[in-house]
Amino acid sequence: MTRDVLHPDLDQVGIAAVLHGFADPVRLHMVRTMHELGECQCSLVYAGLGLSKSNASHHFRALRESGILRRTQRGSQQYAALRAEELEDRFPGLLASVLANIDAAEPRASDPRTT
Repeated sequence: MTRDVLHPDLDQVGIAAVLHGFADPVRLHMVRTMHELGECQCSLVYAGLGLSKSNASHHFRALRESGILRRTQRGSQQYAALRAEELEDRFPGLLASVLANIDAAEPRASDPRTT
């Protein structure tokens, strides 16, 4: 059985709420992971972050409430996916810009600032 968790209507979500969802480095990592994987089990999104399940739940809730992701439950498994098309319709270019800047913000091995 698939069950949708309550999600806000993006027409009712302001830019400040969406930016708040993107405002945490952990959530940015989660967003990038979901972008790369598409819809996936929630545990795959936070597995490499070293987060407790309760801390991960906090970040998933913040992303869901800000309209950035959609969560569903299938049996005992939780799944998450970015609401990329909906975000693009409501805030054109925002998600692409955020994703581009996540990569730009990470130091590269050849970056002289890291040596």
